[in-house]
Amino acid sequence: MEESGNKPEDLHLSDKLAIERTVLAADRTMLAGVRTSVSFIGFGFTIFNVLRYVLEHAPTKLIRPGTPRNVALFMLVAGTVPLFAMMIQYYRTLKRMGRKESVFRNPIFQMACVIFLLGTILLVTLIGDIVLL
Repeated sequence: MEESGNKPEDLHLSDKLAIERTVLAADRTMLAGVRTSVSFIGFGFTIFNVLRYVLEHAPTKLIRPGTPRNVALFMLVAGTVPLFAMMIQYYRTLKRMGRKESVFRNPIFQMACVIFLLGTILLVTLIGDIVLL
């Protein structure tokens, strides 16, 4: 846009629609990332509890004591770190498309921030062996 000297008001309808399609594609990509992150975080939390239950109630020790924590850490990191990278990519894409409204007011970005915060809190509690609830 700015390289050619055109203002957003001066663009043709087809160019405006192309920008909208690109923004919608970025929205879909961000939502897919949030969905995948929620799956990884939820599965990590679930597998931690299942493996811990098996470890505590099995008559013979089938797994090492640190296995539930290590598997959960891996799943939480696999869900949280890529989400952070996607949030940065989404922010840059919207800024590059010339969005006037703040990215932080975008509900998709807000949802990603909440999921990222949840994953980070779970990581901290798991690393520090702090029990929530």
